[in-house]
Amino acid sequence: MNDRVFMTPPWPEIYVQDVERRQDTDSAIVQYERLMHMFSTLGYELHVLPKISVHERADHVLRMLDPV
Repeated sequence: MNDRVFMTPPWPEIYVQDVERRQDTDSAIVQYERLMHMFSTLGYELHVLPKISVHERADHVLRMLDPV
C-alpha cells in the first residue's frame, strides 16, 4: 500500500466556483482541513503542495516520487 497523499490547499486568490467546484471558498477550506485530519488519523504521510506554478508542482511531485 502506498501511504503517501499529496494535498493541494484551497487558494482563495485563485479559487472559483464552477460546475466541478460547487463549494464556496470557506466550505472548501473546511473540507480540506477535514481531509487533512482524516488522512493523518489513518496514518497516511501527508505532503502539502507549495503555491507554485503547475509545472513546478508537477516537478515537485515527481521529485518526491523518485526512488533514488
